[in-house]
Amino acid sequence: LPMNAKEVAMVVAISVLSAFFIGLLYDAIIQEPKYEDFCNATSYRTKYTYAPPEPAGQPCTMYQPSTEEQEKINQCYNDKGNPEFNMSSNGCQREFAECNYCNKYYTESSERYSRNLFAVIAPIGFILVVFGVYLAAEVIGTGFMFSGILLLIYSTMRYFGNMSKILRVLVIGIELFLLLLISWKKLRK
Repeated sequence: LPMNAKEVAMVVAISVLSAFFIGLLYDAIIQEPKYEDFCNATSYRTKYTYAPPEPAGQPCTMYQPSTEEQEKINQCYNDKGNPEFNMSSNGCQREFAECNYCNKYYTESSERYSRNLFAVIAPIGFILVVFGVYLAAEVIGTGFMFSGILLLIYSTMRYFGNMSKILRVLVIGIELFLLLLISWKKLRK
């Protein structure tokens, strides 16, 4: 039997609110890394005078790193860091000082958070789909089923950018296969 407008509204409300509840509960328990916690004003070197300032009104002379400095700069970029330089009092770049890894550490932490979110939320979404399909109360069951699908989509999209191409295909294929299998068994009855 087709659902009436009230039942459809309840399905939408149950699916959206239960998906929000699970997502917000996860976020309340496990804090998402914030860029400011890794890269803030204190994580960057303060620029200080290394060499005598350029004569007033003169443009900066082009900085030419030594071979040893260039190797350190290249290594910094290869290690996904940001090279920082000593500056003269008028803002002219003078020499390589150090490599700042705050952005690298933030990215690693953010990727780990997304992977863990996927590992927790995707199975919960799958369980809600199964629970919703087999629940006798059709409106509530349909709401939980859609909620599970929303959670599967959300968790997959959060981690999708960090997956390898092969893992993307495998995850989407497995999720699709499981949903088709559940749907086929349920609709066959």
